[in-house]
Amino acid sequence: MSNKKSTYVAITLLAGFSTLPATAMAHSEEKSYILTGNCAELPADRTTEFHGNPSTSRLNLAMAGNQWVVFDHFMQAFNEHRAATSHKEIDLTAIGNQPRTFAGLQERGADYFIELIPPGLERKQIKSGCMLLGNEDSRNFLPTSIQVNFDIFTSTNFNLMRDLAKSGFVTQATPYIRNQLTLMTDAANSTGIGSGADPTIDATLDLLTPDIRVSEVDHINEGIHRGINAMYQRMDEYTRLNGSAAEIATLDELLNAVADPQPGSPAALRTDVSTNFNLATNPACNYSAHASIADGTLRMCEFAILNKTSTHETRVHHIETPTRILAGSSDVGPVWISELQLAVNNGDAVSGYQPVDGVNRPVVYSVAFLATMSKKHKKLAKKWLRFLLSPEGTQIYIDGGFSALTGSEQGENYSFDADANLVITPFTP
Repeated sequence: MSNKKSTYVAITLLAGFSTLPATAMAHSEEKSYILTGNCAELPADRTTEFHGNPSTSRLNLAMAGNQWVVFDHFMQAFNEHRAATSHKEIDLTAIGNQPRTFAGLQERGADYFIELIPPGLERKQIKSGCMLLGNEDSRNFLPTSIQVNFDIFTSTNFNLMRDLAKSGFVTQATPYIRNQLTLMTDAANSTGIGSGADPTIDATLDLLTPDIRVSEVDHINEGIHRGINAMYQRMDEYTRLNGSAAEIATLDELLNAVADPQPGSPAALRTDVSTNFNLATNPACNYSAHASIADGTLRMCEFAILNKTSTHETRVHHIETPTRILAGSSDVGPVWISELQLAVNNGDAVSGYQPVDGVNRPVVYSVAFLATMSKKHKKLAKKWLRFLLSPEGTQIYIDGGFSALTGSEQGENYSFDADANLVITPFTP
């Protein structure tokens, strides 16, 4: 464990930038945060999720990974915005996959370090101060390590923000865009996911059927798993409240079959977690105090899917799930609509069944400045955030399958009471 001092410098709001309360960016006192835990880890072949060089960067961004579907377009537009609003020359050819020179890598416009990986892994990297690449290979006696002080973090859920706030890394999280889940299938939806008389009931039973191969997300490091789990729970409830006696009996039979991990299932094979995969004793996977469903009734949850032998658990879902479906290794997998839209736009032979809003609620993304922000980066970080929250920045996301905020979303301010307990104060941006 190491102590690391970070001075919260006063950041003056630019004229017209009233989207965030001043407390988001104004800190006058010196504050400590503590780096804890082991480094986050990714396979070495995930280096395509890392962009730029932290040693020459003027802005370090830890972005929830599924934004990669629009982020090259977003950063190109931001460079154009920098060029139009700065007297300094910006290289407008810097964004893109192309040959590079040493001199070109030093230009403004290429002066970023960006990670686009699951936010749970980024949270671990921020808290530990390090990321290892290739540590899973026994030959790698000293794995590549990335040690970077991030300026900005984005997440698909507030729980990660709250956890960072408890450790002194974050004081405010502000919503900026929405996304929604869908169930990706092959182009023909050849296994008929959600094709029954009641699509929601049909999809619920399909996901639990033994021969339907689900590509399910990592329930530890991929923040999307929380939204998926909640969707599964609501799908189960919908089926029990709207299904026939025969459909409910089938649901119970399927859940009983995965009440404990089946041999060869991800739950049976994963030994590095303390997760309770028993549906009867995991509160997320059974009913309690429901108005019309008996206590103890098993409920579809993410662990029911992970208990199936035919399930594959991803580590970076937005790469693995489309790849597996295109290869015929999986039949269906939960992804963001933006990821499905990108695949369709690229001509990939995929489609999807989107559960109705009643069970598939939109997810709100939030953004935060980090205590690790460099003083030298604060001006560009302010400019970047203002562009993210602007109509132009929002439209880039919408064009990629995301949806705009409705105006009802709230952000969160974080502070501590006299007993050092985290205090969460909602605000409307």
